[in-house]
Amino acid sequence: MITYQELLHHVIQEGNAVDDDEARRALEAVTGELARHTDPDTREYLREQMPAALRDHIPRQRGEPAPDTSGAMAVNVAEIVGCPPEKGVRLMGAVLAGIRLGEPALADELADQLPEELARWARDPEGTRGRGDTGQTDAPSRLDQATLERALERLTSWEGDTAGLTREVELPRERITPLVNQAERAARRLGHSFEHHLTDTGVAFTVRTTGVDAVTTRDIEMAERIDEAVDQIGSGG
Repeated sequence: MITYQELLHHVIQEGNAVDDDEARRALEAVTGELARHTDPDTREYLREQMPAALRDHIPRQRGEPAPDTSGAMAVNVAEIVGCPPEKGVRLMGAVLAGIRLGEPALADELADQLPEELARWARDPEGTRGRGDTGQTDAPSRLDQATLERALERLTSWEGDTAGLTREVELPRERITPLVNQAERAARRLGHSFEHHLTDTGVAFTVRTTGVDAVTTRDIEMAERIDEAVDQIGSGG
């Protein structure tokens, strides 16, 4: 049987939960979301193996089959947890990694009924981390179009698709170097990277995770750090 503390540990370490309370909400939300999209036998198996504290969050009836991509499920989780949708993907992956460690057979059954990205976490969380990460322990997850569109509702200066996001910044030439330097410092703190090139009116930034050739949760964080740098340099900082 899977223990509550083991799952909590995975959500904090792998899901980057900010505290125990967010980790608890994530466990409850992900458990319920998994159960709503699995068949009766798997749902009962989930009920048997999950910690007692989470069983009340497993509905008796199936809601609907799992969607083709992780985005809709991640949005549902994020709304309950109170976090951005792209973090919902990471939290779901962390819970599935914990299930894999505690009960591999259950993880296999879940994988057969989940979108491919989440199925990879259920079957092989270590391999998924290696394919998706850029050297950090809290591996980023690639975003599908629906989740990316939610993120772009916040990142209004960015445009692109799941292969990469770009922001063009109009800025006097003398302020470009300070801006890029500040963005690079933020990238080092984050443990990620970005691309940039000069334009006729300033500089253009692009974020994507080259190891998976896609936009990941880490790229969203990088875009947010670049926005912060633009705000500071643009205001004379």
